[in-house]
Amino acid sequence: MIRNNVLGIYKVRVYSLKMNQKDFVFIFAHSEEEAIQYYTKTFLQRPRNCHEHLLDFQFYRGNEVISFRDMRKECESFPAIAGYYSRGGEGLIEKRRYS
Repeated sequence: MIRNNVLGIYKVRVYSLKMNQKDFVFIFAHSEEEAIQYYTKTFLQRPRNCHEHLLDFQFYRGNEVISFRDMRKECESFPAIAGYYSRGGEGLIEKRRYS
């Protein structure tokens, strides 16, 4: 029963996809391949690279500290964009429209 995944439960991970020299997008997806496909469909180009990140990574959202694990709970479907990051910027810029 577990091997057949009758309930359709899949792990959701977070991936960092490099858009250009300094910009990144974080995507919640079931696999690296799914994250790359979603990025390609959304931005009409392939990412420079794709790396899995820990769901327990914490950062500031406004005045509170939040992790990707907590943000994932706010999503209704996957894959979904979690947010954007620019080197030299002020941290993660969250995207509120989950799709």
